[in-house]
Amino acid sequence: MATILRAIQGRLLVIGTGAGLLALLGVLVVAMTRDVGEGRLGSVDPGIERVRAFTLPNFDGEMVAIADYAEGPVFVYFWASWCAPCASEAPLIERLWAEYEPLGYTFIGINILDSEAGARRFVEQHGLTFPMLIDGDGDVYFDFGVNGVPEAYFLRPGLEVTHKYIGELREQDFRDMLEDIRPVS
Repeated sequence: MATILRAIQGRLLVIGTGAGLLALLGVLVVAMTRDVGEGRLGSVDPGIERVRAFTLPNFDGEMVAIADYAEGPVFVYFWASWCAPCASEAPLIERLWAEYEPLGYTFIGINILDSEAGARRFVEQHGLTFPMLIDGDGDVYFDFGVNGVPEAYFLRPGLEVTHKYIGELREQDFRDMLEDIRPVS
């Protein structure tokens, strides 16, 4: 009798473990097939219609206020040196900065959750020339409701948030959102 009970317990353990692993596999498949930028592309969190005033230091220690850029279109980019998608999209962002800056656009990179040395090395390695700010205490990161890195916000003149992009930027999406925040002439 004891042998039969142990055999039944063993089979139940195998069945239970198998069912648990199958459920976990299902969750992983759903998570892996989701495109992080898809579905949330262009959506803006309620309550973040306009950027709240903030001031952060740049890499030279000078304080930079977002209000100084309220007259034109602004691309705000949250990044970190350890972020693989950030490294992958850095050349695209720099190339579009060179193209759109003469048109009156401002690109602002905000480094988060990083060491200053790592951030400086990243900027140098990728040849980034657009303004970079450091959110050392994470206040701006939390005010924006950033989910992770990379994450980008597109602001019309007046600092009105029109688009939020989660994940690695795709060039056509990036261009479309930059065009959408272009001031009406």
